[in-house]
Amino acid sequence: MAQSKKQTPQKKKYLFTALIAIVVIGIFHIWLSLTNPYASWNIVQQPYITTVAENRIEAKKQFDLHVYSGVAAQAVGYYKSGFLIVQNAYTGSPKAPTSNPNEIIDYIHNLRFDPSKPYLISGDQFSVLYPRNLGVFYNSLLDPKTIHNQKDWENRQRIYLQSALYALDAFTNGDTLTTTIVPTGAKSVALTEVHPGSVPSDTLYGILYAFNALQNDSPYKNSPYKLQTTKTVRDILASRRADLQKLLGIYLSQVQDPHTKLIRNDLHLAAARDGVTRESSFYDNVILWKTLSLANDLGIQSTPDSQLAALHEVILARYWDESEGHFKDDIRNHDPKTNYSSDWLIALPTGFLSAANPAHLPYIEKSIHFIRDQHIADPFPIKYQAKLSAKDVPWVVKTFVPNYGGDAIWSYWGAQYITLLADTYEQTHNLSYLTDATQAVQKYRQKMAETRGFPETFTANGDFLQNGVYKSIRQTGWVVQFEAAEQKVNAYE
Repeated sequence: MAQSKKQTPQKKKYLFTALIAIVVIGIFHIWLSLTNPYASWNIVQQPYITTVAENRIEAKKQFDLHVYSGVAAQAVGYYKSGFLIVQNAYTGSPKAPTSNPNEIIDYIHNLRFDPSKPYLISGDQFSVLYPRNLGVFYNSLLDPKTIHNQKDWENRQRIYLQSALYALDAFTNGDTLTTTIVPTGAKSVALTEVHPGSVPSDTLYGILYAFNALQNDSPYKNSPYKLQTTKTVRDILASRRADLQKLLGIYLSQVQDPHTKLIRNDLHLAAARDGVTRESSFYDNVILWKTLSLANDLGIQSTPDSQLAALHEVILARYWDESEGHFKDDIRNHDPKTNYSSDWLIALPTGFLSAANPAHLPYIEKSIHFIRDQHIADPFPIKYQAKLSAKDVPWVVKTFVPNYGGDAIWSYWGAQYITLLADTYEQTHNLSYLTDATQAVQKYRQKMAETRGFPETFTANGDFLQNGVYKSIRQTGWVVQFEAAEQKVNAYE
């Protein structure tokens, strides 16, 4: 009995400790929710508020972001991002209240392009800011052919501008570049790498792409809708040039080989295909070329046109596999049939390749032939690669979502491929290109009706991608790329 009585206080101590741990963990996860700007209840404030006055969109700064970086910030950001992904696997993305594709698209626009939020997201579990989205997945956000109405147009410009400013402030204050900006308080963020790769490939590119799109009014000369951010952004560029120059210097010192002028061979950059690790990939080098080009366009740095042209030719020569008929994924000596990635399509929105250029057309047509031969666009476009490969896949992805960066179908790259088919048809009048593009558009419309959304990813068989720890975004705003692709296809029918 005496021994039993002695153990009782010890047991109480363990129970008290366990209770405290449960409370602390609970509070921590409540805090994760409260610092998610896309949660129903949250404390996150907007550093920039945009308004429309006299047909001009202006941005007013509310406060300076407090920025955390380093090991602790990395750990917090990594955990929060992972927690949101797993949480979404059980809560899930809401279905649109309709199965009509046109109404689904309207629903997504209203959901995603909301300037009452501080920045633009792909959707759902990806509620932190990925600046790459501004130049990759949302490169068609300001396409005048996809505007629904004046309010939709204003909302798109406003959320795009807020996002670019948010990212610029975070990285300027943090003196670094990362893939991800994670809100950690009402006015604070953590700069985090949450994907494979120690250095971001396309973060600065996304920021520069957005600012360039927001000040370039040439696409709207024949459109009833006019760009309303031109003067505001040009003023921003003039006042923040030193900040942008600093970030460009950081980026180039991190990624560029001073001798070859290409991406360094000893880096694993974190990029849009974030489920694999690569060494000096085609994608990363195209992003480097375009970043330098955008820096010229925005007056941040002057790289001679001759140097950009030479870099372009070196990339073409280094990565084109003539025997297989596609661009190599990266510089390593893989099996040529597997050393392929569909993110080579980044060459299109960046202008690195164009079907309208006779010198580029052979590369494009041979790549389409390879994609057809390997069934990479079946049952609809497009997978990253023909077959799932565990090689170069980090253990987290390999364990929980093994096909994410492999044979999963990605709707954004699929829409880019449809656009490419339409552009190539325009130049060649080869009816098979238009036929493939038309069938792909119809298939996506069917999938929109089935899923009541525009999902981020599908399985290799074309089903909505989901498992015990991961569920694809159902309502992703990069539906605008599909809208742009469909517009092109419909113009030729």
